[in-house]
Amino acid sequence: MLTRVYGLAFATPRELEEHLKMIEEAEKRDHRKLGKELGLFVFSDLVGPGLPLYKPKGAFILQKIKEYSNEIRKELGYEEVHTPQINKAELFKISGHYDKYKDDMFRARSNYTEEEYFLKPMNCPQHTQIYASETRSYKDLPIRVADFANLYRDEKPGELNGLTRLRAFSQDDGHAFCREDQVKDELLKLLSAVNGVMKTYKMEYRFRLSLRDEKDKKKYIGSDADWKKSQKLLRDVLEEKKIKYFPAPGEAAFYGPKLDLMAKDSLGREWQLSTIQADANMPKRFGLEYAGADGKKYTPIMLHSALVGSRERFLGVLIEHFAGAFPLWISPVQVVVIPVSEKHNKYAKSVMETIKKYGLRAEVYEANETLGKRIRSAETSKIPYTLIVGDKEAAAKTASVRSRKNGQEGEVSIDDLIVKLQEEDKKRA
Repeated sequence: MLTRVYGLAFATPRELEEHLKMIEEAEKRDHRKLGKELGLFVFSDLVGPGLPLYKPKGAFILQKIKEYSNEIRKELGYEEVHTPQINKAELFKISGHYDKYKDDMFRARSNYTEEEYFLKPMNCPQHTQIYASETRSYKDLPIRVADFANLYRDEKPGELNGLTRLRAFSQDDGHAFCREDQVKDELLKLLSAVNGVMKTYKMEYRFRLSLRDEKDKKKYIGSDADWKKSQKLLRDVLEEKKIKYFPAPGEAAFYGPKLDLMAKDSLGREWQLSTIQADANMPKRFGLEYAGADGKKYTPIMLHSALVGSRERFLGVLIEHFAGAFPLWISPVQVVVIPVSEKHNKYAKSVMETIKKYGLRAEVYEANETLGKRIRSAETSKIPYTLIVGDKEAAAKTASVRSRKNGQEGEVSIDDLIVKLQEEDKKRA
């Protein structure tokens, strides 16, 4: 029986020490551990491996990730569509996924027909059919669609890893059908959007230009001319805008090259998140066309893009990146109000209701446990703001504020506090 053993070597004792500290910190931030402690998600043997169940707080964060991505999509001119979870095999035979990807797809079976169906692993083949449903003119392009539907991939059991490798997930997925003269502008808009998204989530990043493996062209579909053109489009945009990148031959999708965003979390680990792909092959395989200004028929170029990729996987990354201490705008509970004693419960509830009336998320930790224990509970739950209220605060309509970031901030009027929280929430600070 063979055993594979990995080893690491370091040039100095200090580097070894830093590495060991990083391992220790990574264990503390493990999203599987924190996800359970913070009540975000669970796995069930009865449901199946790689199929998480999201509790209310976890579902809330997923929804906030989607809302933000959808907001960015709308600013870029994308319109949201919704597509079915199962598809006839014929769709994937035309797209190329049947031959290149079918071992990673779940088969679905009907009781009433012999046709072969699959749970969809991606949205792009279906989006070609939305494009093909109407006659298109050069004036109509670019046509942009966004999709957040669930996807399914038959990952091997040994490769599943918490939320970062799943069998059921969704993506903040988008496809733009463009004329060739529009591609550069669309790419620049997407790159700018991705940059803004990463700033919001406080993540540094670099780009990987994922290219075809020229020594193994059988892995890919399409002509040499189309691949050369697509790869040049991506490279030219990066170099024109002086965006740092590193080439990665062999990392392209089977239908086209990619710009993969490699984000660095707070521990310096890299995660492949966003992606932008140039595809000249799938539109040809589906016979997509538009009428040019000269009346002739042309094939559009299809740009695939994801802003954060799988939002479920991104949730796992965010848990570890922030060590579970989410920014205010994405925290399921933004404020906890803690009454000093039972006689202050009524005022604490009124403060909570006032805060919630302004669209903020608040809870009360009522006085059936010691004050110290309730404060520690708020800290353990990583609540952004904790308000302590007693006789003095009830009389003055204030609260003693403790923030996760700054500690004790002192007594603040409820009105001033709400203005501050709304501003922080709106800015996604």
